[in-house]
Amino acid sequence: MAAGLLFPKIKTKKKRKHHSPSILHDKDHTCYLCMLLDGNHKLHRQLHEHHIFGGPNRTHSEEYGLKVYLCPDHHLTGKLAVHNCKETMDLLHKIGQREFEKTHSREEFMEIFGKNYL
Repeated sequence: MAAGLLFPKIKTKKKRKHHSPSILHDKDHTCYLCMLLDGNHKLHRQLHEHHIFGGPNRTHSEEYGLKVYLCPDHHLTGKLAVHNCKETMDLLHKIGQREFEKTHSREEFMEIFGKNYL
């Protein structure tokens, strides 16, 4: 018991979230979009984890492994960066939905993610 405190804090352990591996891409220092768009298997020193379905669906993306690893140019800064280019974002949404539907139904996808991207 801490000295001087009328109601001492009770120590609790934080729950650790389980981070599922990506079902689309191994984290092997290659950028998913470099390989997909350019056929470039160049190794990158730094990769960003990108959840294909963001916002309120980010936790669902994490749960089902719908994430890819992107170089900074394809994630944030480049002309075709997923956060700068709607076409790139739409492409990843379609790929993510197709991959999800390999093991689940379209109805399940719609129920979880709320939209059909195909």
